[in-house]
Amino acid sequence: MKRSALYSLHRRAGASFAEYSGWELPAFFTSPERDAALVRESAGLADASHSPKFDLQSETVLESGPRRKSWRLGRNHYLVVGKQGDPPPGGIDVTSVYAALRLVGPKSREVLSKLTSLNSSDAGLPNLGCAQASLAHVPAIFLRQDIGEMPGFYLLITRDYAESVWEAILQAGHEFHLAPIGMEALLSLQG
Repeated sequence: MKRSALYSLHRRAGASFAEYSGWELPAFFTSPERDAALVRESAGLADASHSPKFDLQSETVLESGPRRKSWRLGRNHYLVVGKQGDPPPGGIDVTSVYAALRLVGPKSREVLSKLTSLNSSDAGLPNLGCAQASLAHVPAIFLRQDIGEMPGFYLLITRDYAESVWEAILQAGHEFHLAPIGMEALLSLQG
């Protein structure tokens, strides 16, 4: 079973673990219900490193395979983040290169504003939009994917900075009662 770059930090925080797509990740920190309630009230931060990530150099490849969420990072540069399955033709698997953090909740933009100069408003980074900017002084990819009416972001950073960025986000969100959440709460919110 694979483990994310945040495994030891989650273990020290008392997370209860389960298997998700071959990865050992936190199922919950308090309880799935309490984790989900915290997100609805303020914001939650989950480790979504198990999400498959593929780097592509051609948009035409995206049209030939199964429908997947994709983001354009630059001219002829695309990132596909999705569910388990066959990689898109021509895609380079970068799943283990990036730690993927999932920040969700009504206060998620306020938390981000303390860590980046990126405009994460609806006008600056609309739902399903993407951007590259510094996050807690670390290069990051921001992928906006809301859950219903709640703003939500995938934050991709290289594995070697995962712990420092995770801790910076929790610290920045302290005043908003941001809490770490497990996959069970995230899955229940996604419905």
